[in-house]
Amino acid sequence: MRLLLVHGIAQGGKNASDLQDTWTETLQNGYKAAGIPYPSSLAVDFPYYGDALDARVARSKLPMPKEITPKGDAASSPYEEFLRSSLREIQANAGISDDEVATEAGPIPATEKGIQNWRLTQAIARLIDKRFTDFASHTIDNFLRDVYLYISDRNTTREINAIVTAKLTDEPTVVVGHSLGTVVAYKVLLEQGARVKLRRYITVGSPLGIRTISSQLGVLKYPPADLEWYNAYDERDIVALNPLKDPWFKTDPAITNYNRIRNVTDNRHGIIGYLNDATVARCVAEALGS
Repeated sequence: MRLLLVHGIAQGGKNASDLQDTWTETLQNGYKAAGIPYPSSLAVDFPYYGDALDARVARSKLPMPKEITPKGDAASSPYEEFLRSSLREIQANAGISDDEVATEAGPIPATEKGIQNWRLTQAIARLIDKRFTDFASHTIDNFLRDVYLYISDRNTTREINAIVTAKLTDEPTVVVGHSLGTVVAYKVLLEQGARVKLRRYITVGSPLGIRTISSQLGVLKYPPADLEWYNAYDERDIVALNPLKDPWFKTDPAITNYNRIRNVTDNRHGIIGYLNDATVARCVAEALGS
């Protein structure tokens, strides 16, 4: 039995071994909270793609929302449309009113009506960061840019997926994905199909419930597993505000959603605040047969 851990964004420049230690030590704390002995002989795989993703982002030269220069009446690029739609969706889910957005944007001269929507979009991004993210190493801008590149650029998808796929074995495997890692693992599991003896797919802090993201993934499917897909999230996590169910991410059979996580990290999104949860640890332990 193996445990495959798939990390999210903002991991570039870090030591893969240290990151794996953080994940496993945090999961051990979750086991302790659940009153379950952690299996000493458990084989853990940690595919590290942080540097590869950062290199792809740098070569893409995709700007952040705050760096995009409005073009008046010119048509928006697919990337700009993705940002606008994603931020509008997050705004609605987070309960940020249009009046708050207008106040944050400030007065917009009548001569700039053609770019008004983008100025409002930038204001939404700022409000989200002020109210929710407070990420030490990235903002909602960074997150959406990295997700967009992964789901829209075939070469990026291929490279990242290859790094994760290289860690797959013929042994029964429990896969745990966090943040963008839930999207990466989802695509890898569908690509590999029956090759993966998947015991259970566990997602934490997943953005798959953002329809702008899930709509880019084609027909939504449920990776074949011996046990159910289990999705845990903190309702205060701006990246994972929605459960993975209709209308955000509908699959058959239905995904099991658990929304009672109280993530202790500052941004409510960090992996430490998910894997130390007793319920998540029990879910992992059950799938591992421990």
